[in-house]
Formats: sequence, C-alpha cells, structure tokens
Amino acid sequence: MIHNALNIGSSLKGAVLYTIAEPLHSGGFGITYRATAQIMVGNIPQTATFTIKEFFMGKICLRNASGNVVVAPDNQQVFKHAKADFKSEAEILHSLKHDNIVPVNEVFEQNNTVYYVMSYLGNVSLYQYVAENCGALQESQAKSIILPLTSALAYLHNRNILHLDIKPDNIMMVRQGNTIKPVLIDFGQAMYFVNGKPKKDKGIRGYSKGYSPLQLKQNVSTFSPSLDIYSLAATLLYMLSGVDPCDAEEQSIHKIYKTLPESVSQNTMDAIICGLQKEAVDRPNDIASFQNILEHGNAGGGHNPTDPIIPDPPKPISTKLIAIACVAVVSLGGWFAWNKFNKNVGGNATELSANDDTQQSQKKDSTSVIADNLMPEHEDIKMPEHVDNKEPVAKTSKKDEQKQSNKSEEKIKPADSHKPTSIPSTKPTPKPTPSPKSGTVNLGYATWTGGLLNGKPHGNGTMKFHASHAVSGCYMTPQAGDYIIGYCENGVIQNGGLFRDGKKIDTVIR
Repeated sequence: MIHNALNIGSSLKGAVLYTIAEPLHSGGFGITYRATAQIMVGNIPQTATFTIKEFFMGKICLRNASGNVVVAPDNQQVFKHAKADFKSEAEILHSLKHDNIVPVNEVFEQNNTVYYVMSYLGNVSLYQYVAENCGALQESQAKSIILPLTSALAYLHNRNILHLDIKPDNIMMVRQGNTIKPVLIDFGQAMYFVNGKPKKDKGIRGYSKGYSPLQLKQNVSTFSPSLDIYSLAATLLYMLSGVDPCDAEEQSIHKIYKTLPESVSQNTMDAIICGLQKEAVDRPNDIASFQNILEHGNAGGGHNPTDPIIPDPPKPISTKLIAIACVAVVSLGGWFAWNKFNKNVGGNATELSANDDTQQSQKKDSTSVIADNLMPEHEDIKMPEHVDNKEPVAKTSKKDEQKQSNKSEEKIKPADSHKPTSIPSTKPTPKPTPSPKSGTVNLGYATWTGGLLNGKPHGNGTMKFHASHAVSGCYMTPQAGDYIIGYCENGVIQNGGLFRDGKKIDTVIR
C-alpha cells in the first residue's frame, strides 16, 4: 500500500478517460500508477494499459477525500515552482522519440497537480530480470542491454537532457517476440539545460546509493554527461555481478575487481572502472568515449584515468648480453694465445729448415725454446704422459706433410684449448616470424598491457591483477584490483611499484 496514492477505480480525464488500476511505486517527486482506458483501433474499441506519473512531493503534499493534492501555506511557493518544472519537463519528454526511451503520450492537469501518460511496459524491471536469470548475466547479455541504453543516453545528451536517475529499477525489460528490449523510464529527476546551465534549478537531486555519483549530493549546476555515465557503469557492474555496487564514497578499483567475475573481458573492466571514478573529470566526458572504451578498452595505454603516471624505470642490462660479452672476451683471448703459439712454432721450424744438417742436434734445444716461450704464460698446461718430449717438432712436421699430401686421409685432432671455440657459420640464419612488440596479454591471474617479446611481457607496462598472486621481489602479495607499473623481462617482473586504489603500497625489486 502506497501512502497518499489515488484510490483504485479513480478516474483521470485526459485525451481519453483513464481508470486507476493500481499504484506501482512512489518517489520523492511523484507516484506512478497502472491505468486502463478504452481506445479505438480502427472502428473497434479496445482496452489498453498505460502508465501514469503524478506529480506529488511526498514531504510536503497531502491528499483530501476528493483526490485533490493539498499543500500547507508555507510550502505553496515551493510546490508551485516544482509543479511548473515537472510539467515543463514532461512536455519535453513528450517530444522525445527513441526505441529505448519510454514514450510520453500526453500531459495534462487535474487534482491540483500534473500528470503525464506513458505506454505501459509491463512489470519486469532490469533488477527483476537479473534476479530471475541466475542472479547475474553473462557478459554478452549485459552488453546487449547496456549498448542500447548508451544509444538512448546519447540521444538525450544531444538534446541537453540529463536523466540523473539511471538504475536497474528504472529500466524496464520489454519482450518483443523472441527478443528483450531495455527501455529507460522515470524522468522525475531529469533536467533540461540551455547553454550548459539548467533551465530550471530544482535544487539538490535525489541520490540512489550505489548508482548515483557523489556529485548528486549537491546541486547540479552544469551540464555533465559524466553524471549519467557513472550510473550506467554502476548498472553494468550490477548486471555482471548480481550485487548492488557500494556507495560512491566507498567505491574503489580494488572493490570493482573483487566484485566482477574473472571471466569478464579487460575492455568491459576498463569501461566500468573509468565510469565509476569518484571525480567527474576522471570519467569519460561523453557517451561516445564510454562506448569506445567498452568496445576497444582504455585508450590510455593500460593506465586508468586515476593511475599515477611515473617515469619508466631504467631497463636492466640483459643477462643474454652479458653472456654474449663473456663469450666474446674468452674467444678473443683464445685467439691471441693461439696466434702467439703459431708464431713461436713457426719461428723455430724456419731455423731448423735452414740448417738441415744440424737438425738432429737442435731437436732438444728447439723443444726447450717452445717450452720456455709457452710455459710462463700458460703454467697450467701439461703435456700428456704418452707423448715423447724429445721429438715434438719432427712429429708435428710429419703430420703437416701428411695433411698436405693426402687430405682424404686427414685425421681429426683433439680440440686444442688455444684455438677459437667456434667458427662462424656462413649459412644465413632464417628470420624468425615477427611477433607483436606491445599489446595486452591475459596471464590468468593478471592482465599485462605493455611491451611484449615472443608473446610474453617484456619491457615497460602495467600488470593488473584479477586474483591474489605472489610476486618475487615484492614484500606484499598483490590482491585482485592491485596493479604493478614497472619493467618486465621475459615474463618476469624485474622492478616497479605496486599500487592499490591509486596509492603506491610497495616497491618491486628483483
């Protein structure tokens, strides 16, 4: 039973005679009824159902036995101005034509107040629809509802109208054949603006906890689509989670991540997070921007509007580069040692060839010279015990002659520690298939947006966590809704900062 509502069976005279069937609900500025009327379809009379909104300020209005609205003398002036505003806005709504906005058929006065008549859309609100569909909707379902509503809001905003009361209770789900169409209703708090300023100042608006932005706790003085965008994002959050959002004063990125299912795409998460920012300037400034984020993600390179922007950390020296440098140094040192060894051996062989008659007598001296030249720089080199140290030059000479005379019988020698460890290949290396150098990767527990290498996080970027997950080098364990801005190497965070609700809470140093 709604207090001060018209009695069932009461009549209202507009273009046709309406009969009150039942009161549906009441708010701060009016009472809504279901009514019936006889209309003509061609030459055939039929009973049609309508929704009628009555201007009734519950705090200052009463109703007498005749159904007339009465107001105390002290409130007469307030009531008069508010009633004029209600009628003016009802007439504006009467001019609106959009599939997802309830059509207003007519506006008239009776019982010392104003009424406007709308099409009856049934009794299933979005709130009831979600409850009846397993308590939450799939992302595809939710988007199929929210996108037509963005179209409706764009239509309103282009005509300088703010709805200011978007919530699941004010969206009716109308069945058309096999499809469901969302329709925006209840324009009791809507405001019309001229040159960015309200045509009529109604004072402080109504505030719906969880769905209204903080700015609706004060007078609305400028045209700001972000007010409706906040409520739309909150409605989307409700559809996906089945839970009413917390109050705007308590809302945070961390709470949004904890409320949303892990299966929700990053684009939809970005749209909700951007739309539910506390400050109006941090939200998308028009419906087109909100739609773009919903379809393509946050265009800010992975940063949300309230994410602190910090300088990119210096890139650490790659361990691969260090390894390559070490190999190069070792190879170069080996080459110099091998070159010096060849020079020493070559000089001794020349002396022996010039004096062939005395070769046998100089074998011992030649061996001594080689040993003297090599051993001071390579004291750890040991000759194999089975090698005859008395004739090293002669044996080397025979192998050289055999190698030159018959290459097909060449024997493979053991690898010499002084020779270069590898010989560059002349065969061209095939080019690897190019992979994206930046983008977004879903890691399961988190989403990385930034540099990539072979499909893995690599370089500067942002890692947003969907679930609790320990990170090496971080004292605190990141929770759902936290994010790290830093440098990643081959899939592993190397350094950066851990943030929660826009505040840095820890430093990552690996």
